[in-house]
This record gives sequence, structure tokens and C-alpha cells, in this order.
Amino acid sequence: MNIFNCMKHLFFLFFLPYLVLSQEFYPGFLSELDSPICYNTSAELSFQTLPSGAVDKTYNYQWQKSWNQSNWFDIDGANSINYTTNFLNNDTYYRVVVTNQNIDVFTNTISVYVLPPLVAGVLMDIDSICNNSINPIYFEINPYGAELNWGGFSEFSYAWQQGNINNSDIINLNTVDWIYVGNDSNIHTPNVDAGLYCFRCIISSPYGCGTVVTDAIIIQVNDCFNSELDDIDLNREIIHKLNILGQNANKKSLMINVYNDGFIEKKYILR
Repeated sequence: MNIFNCMKHLFFLFFLPYLVLSQEFYPGFLSELDSPICYNTSAELSFQTLPSGAVDKTYNYQWQKSWNQSNWFDIDGANSINYTTNFLNNDTYYRVVVTNQNIDVFTNTISVYVLPPLVAGVLMDIDSICNNSINPIYFEINPYGAELNWGGFSEFSYAWQQGNINNSDIINLNTVDWIYVGNDSNIHTPNVDAGLYCFRCIISSPYGCGTVVTDAIIIQVNDCFNSELDDIDLNREIIHKLNILGQNANKKSLMINVYNDGFIEKKYILR
């Protein structure tokens, strides 16, 4: 046996086992999500292609997450081929460390994009309007959120509600009987008789990310053709104070006194 053959046998004797044991396997491939998820919801993650190539076909799994794709953190208890995330409020990245015989191989990284929360917006504060006229209620701040940051949608669904307020000193927005009066438009034109009313709008997201409701506004609808100008101005001032003080304050009780020659003529309480 010449020296070359001896060296060849020695190579296979000492290095072949090492080459077999250190051979990397295919870690599998994670499935990408088809669409972003809603704010504060979870996602089901899984393999599109399972690991293969290991001689004993025994694999261990450790799911990891990251917010910047640089720093990765093991997820406690996430050791199977499927993983359900926690409720997410930020974009998060995931991968799996697949192990066979103390050899770690990483899968591809997948992204879970999270839509911003749905916000109802703010209705324009309108003190009073005349009946039998075109006086629409519209948004001062339009609804937003629950849409992609790149391009977006704005195709929100709108459901307007109206509450009738009887001739009472107590205006409790928590106990108003709301009725639906209009849909699928970001404006609403009331068609009501003279009186005191409150309005709000329910917003639904295009991604099925739930619904939110605006704060209610109180509007005095006047019979402008049969009322005295002073009465209309007085009503307008009352509702103006109610709307300003009542914005986002349904949990509080607010009292408004209307004076006439030094005496309390009318007392309004907003709860």
C-alpha cells in the first residue's frame, strides 16, 4: 500500500464520521400570513414545509420572536410545529430554531403585521339647526386606524343613531333609547321635528377589526319659521354649553343654570 492510499484510508477513518454527524439538514419553511391582523389579536403560525434530511428524523423546535430582526428571544413553551401568538399590538417577527443532534438550524423569518387600533373620530359640535332644512351632521375628525399604513383603506362602514330627549331637566346619555337612522355614509342629515336630540355614529372597520362609537352630540332642532329669534338663540347657547362640557365626559355630572333677571329659569343636568 503506497503512502497515498494510506492517507486516503486514514482520512475516511478519522474524518468521515465527523462529516456525517455535522451534516446540516433542511429546517423546513414557515408559512407567511396572507394579511395583517387586527390590533390586540393573535395569529396562528405553522410550517409550510416540515424539516427533513436528518438521519434519525428527530427534530426539536424552539420558536423565537423579535421586534427588529436583530435581537431574538425564545418563547417559553413554544416547542411544536404550530404556535399561536399572544395578543399583539406591534409588528412582530418570528422564526424557529430546529435542532437535531445538537445542531441548530434556523427557518425563514416571517412577519406578523398589526393594524393600528380603530378610532371612531369626533363629530362636529353643532349647537342647533332648523328643521325642514339641509343641515348635515359630519365629522370634525374622521375615523382612522384598522387599515394598512401603506395605502390604507378608509372604507369604513357607518351606522348613525338618534336619541330623542323628552322635556326633562335630566339628560342622561347612558340611558338614551337609540334608534338607527342612517347607514353607509360619513354624514347624516336629520329629518325630525323641532325638539332636543342626540346623535352618534357607530364605525366598523373594513378588516373586520370590530366597531367603535363616537361620543354623542346634543342638537336643538328649532322650528325657525314659527319661533322667536330670542328663543332660538337661548336654545343654541344652552346646547353649546352642553356639548362643550359634555365632550368625552359621560362619566361626570354637569349642571348648567340659565338665568333670567337674576333668577334660575331652567336647570340642565348632563350625566
